[in-house]
Amino acid sequence: MNRILSFIAILALGGSLALSPWPAPAGNVQVSVVNGNLIIQGDNRDNNIIVTEGNITGRANTTINGGRNISPPDGVTGDIIIDMKGGNDFVRVELPGDLPGTNFSVLHDLEINMGPGNDILELLLVRVPEETRIDTEGGHDIIFIDGAFRGGEFVRPEFIGKFTVNTGSGEDLLEFRNTIFSGEVDVDLGSGIDGACSTEDSEFLMPEQAIFDGGSPSAGRGDGFVARGGPFFTNVINFEDFPDDCSHIGGRF
Repeated sequence: MNRILSFIAILALGGSLALSPWPAPAGNVQVSVVNGNLIIQGDNRDNNIIVTEGNITGRANTTINGGRNISPPDGVTGDIIIDMKGGNDFVRVELPGDLPGTNFSVLHDLEINMGPGNDILELLLVRVPEETRIDTEGGHDIIFIDGAFRGGEFVRPEFIGKFTVNTGSGEDLLEFRNTIFSGEVDVDLGSGIDGACSTEDSEFLMPEQAIFDGGSPSAGRGDGFVARGGPFFTNVINFEDFPDDCSHIGGRF
């Protein structure tokens, strides 16, 4: 995880973000099952949580249903819905799917709304069999997607159904590595100096249905798009810069 921490530190020190995106965690996150859907709901404070196949955990001062952590509740037969509301929030989801030993996974849709604020969302070795919907609303936001080692095996994230991202206004970055997108992809980075970056072995099984929209630039060099080693994208719009790496995109000009 040192690579991720270094990556975030570069963003914070870049000078173009008015506030560091790293949250000062606090508050209480409520977890419940409603009509078979797992509902994870933050408050208007700065929440910091990790969702894995074995635990839903609050870090630092964030509590889960008033405690340090809980096991995934019984009765989840539908979607996983995460709604963090306001605040500068951090969410990490590690749900690899139907691998041996997995006792909890995304069964259908994964829906994440980070709410307004400067938020960080990490999806590591996540497998979503149906739709993925991510909305970070206004603020300077980071979405980071990558694989990870599990039981000595490197597990890649995989999004089987439609994958949708809306980041709203602000200086936002979507970075994905080693990721498989099997279906339609619709990314809208909204207004602000944003970046979309793919640097390591990501696959698009339907590249003709992958849309990346940088939105309107606010100033300077505008939005940046990196897809080194990836397929030829015909649906990349409203990007003004196509650098070779991700060192200066998404609010890092």
